[in-house]
Amino acid sequence: MLKIRWFRVLLITVVLVLAITYPILWLKMLNDPVQYTGTDYVPFYAASQISRNEGTSQVYDLELQRKYEENLGNFVIQPEDVRIFLNPPFIIPLANLVSKPDFRTSLILWELVNFLILLLGTYLLFNLLNSYFSWKILLVFLAGIITFFPAYKSLIIGQNSAILLFGAIMLFIGTVEKKDWMAGLGLAIITVRPHIALPLALPFLFNRKRIFYWFLAGAAFLGLISLGYSGLDGVKGFLEMLLVSGSGSNSTTGENSMVNLIGILLRLFPGASIEIVHLLGWGAYILSIGYLCYYWKNSFTIGGKQISVAVLITTITVPHIHMHDLVLWILPLTMILLITMGRKDISLIAASIPWWVSFAFLICFFSPILEAIIPYILYCLLFFLIIRPEKLKLLKRSKAGGIS
Repeated sequence: MLKIRWFRVLLITVVLVLAITYPILWLKMLNDPVQYTGTDYVPFYAASQISRNEGTSQVYDLELQRKYEENLGNFVIQPEDVRIFLNPPFIIPLANLVSKPDFRTSLILWELVNFLILLLGTYLLFNLLNSYFSWKILLVFLAGIITFFPAYKSLIIGQNSAILLFGAIMLFIGTVEKKDWMAGLGLAIITVRPHIALPLALPFLFNRKRIFYWFLAGAAFLGLISLGYSGLDGVKGFLEMLLVSGSGSNSTTGENSMVNLIGILLRLFPGASIEIVHLLGWGAYILSIGYLCYYWKNSFTIGGKQISVAVLITTITVPHIHMHDLVLWILPLTMILLITMGRKDISLIAASIPWWVSFAFLICFFSPILEAIIPYILYCLLFFLIIRPEKLKLLKRSKAGGIS
């Protein structure tokens, strides 16, 4: 009984720390022009202004992006320092909805839109979990999802990882509940990050092919929207921006701060040749796709466990990913909770894991040294929980089973 009380005291403490810290950091950012004009929303805003003033086909013109970003920040930007717009054209109409003459107002509205998308994804998870867990477990877990640090960071810096997460949740639920259309359309939404969508989609060629066909249909639809909105020049411009990002020639891609293999290698070997680092990083990416295809082909069934494994492998091998896109870890966190179904003694512990992960990430936010260590410890723990749950001491306390 004493352990349970201490656990709850610590959990409440973590909740209070996050509840106090999050709004303070957000308000501090909004009241500092240097901070809010340095957010990732800058290229979204510039792209929206370009589409309105210069034409939708010009959104990916680097010189125009440089011009509009210079006007916003009121200082000269070198060509290699332009914050390139790395989102497909179908995102631009959504950005236009909230783009106002005042940048800060636009940023707040953009954050609100993405928060609503986050709530919508959380609602989908509620529908999935509602039949299996008590209201207390659901409250702890879903509140932990809404306040998950990567999701919070995405919001505060003006990123759109909530859209990525929404597609990933659709993929997860559709796969678990045998709704191929939902899983495939979720994969199509994930094309907001094409380099992440690819390793998650290709394995379905070897198992549950209907999901892949639905993915093709959804991706084609979004592609037609992009083509119709920005024209062939706009689509070509987007592909060129992906090449610029992949080459590492643009300083704002922040490869040194990435949470993937490329980021790890650059921090461990700062003097290493960037070409060799890219070769190793892209090589690992291609090999991971091959492994996931093999894993799918040799799996009797494709469910939440397989999706969680794919997400964890992808987040470490994908060539471009920052902490805010680790919102994808919500999928393995959901799977861990489902594994404890029928184990009331540990469901609360599993439901609270998003809070502990968020607290660890918050510590990283204030310590660059820990930022290079803690995410990978968390990664290994999540991977272990997904792959070998039966080996965990907590899970040995019950023989009841959960969803696989």
